[in-house]
Amino acid sequence: MKSFILANEPTNRVYDIMSGSVVPRPIAFVSTLSANGIQNLAPFSYFNIGGANPPSLTICTVLGPKGEPKDTYANIAATGEFVVNLVTRAMADGMNRTAPSFPGEIDEWPISGFSAIPSTLVKPARVAESPVQMECRLFTTIEHGDGPGASRYIVGEILAVHVAESFDANASLLARLGGAGYLDLAGPEIFELQRPQIDPKVGLSPAPGEN
Repeated sequence: MKSFILANEPTNRVYDIMSGSVVPRPIAFVSTLSANGIQNLAPFSYFNIGGANPPSLTICTVLGPKGEPKDTYANIAATGEFVVNLVTRAMADGMNRTAPSFPGEIDEWPISGFSAIPSTLVKPARVAESPVQMECRLFTTIEHGDGPGASRYIVGEILAVHVAESFDANASLLARLGGAGYLDLAGPEIFELQRPQIDPKVGLSPAPGEN
């Protein structure tokens, strides 16, 4: 058995060990609004449900390479509202296009190709293509550590859940694996998606193998 003292490992190695060990993980495709009303859409796989009284969920975001918070975290901390949309295989490419760290003034909805529909109790829109959409209100945030890779947890209360008539949780959703791996429960099938890169000159560059 190989042992790792994580305090002695670089941050990227720690991430690989953790994300490759705790699998599969559900994907929260989170829609938010900034304090200035700019829409944001981003996926997170450090995500799970909490208790039922009140109904709650948690999402963990991490600080970027310069110690900056993700737009999702900043938006939720500022406005107190967000929507968690679950992801199917048909949504995989559109979700993946929103994964890079775009500047805060960029609206990822046109990049994703998804349709925004109004929520009932919160201001951020829901993803029409998602089979399950959870409208949430912020309960609290938890900061753990400082610098690149440090945790910024979001604990939200689920106010409303919208579920497609045809939804089957055991056969419809994607889950995240380690590296570039994903699990399609409908197969079941394991496949890979490489994260697209942002080219300052041309914008979003396709992921390898993406047409």
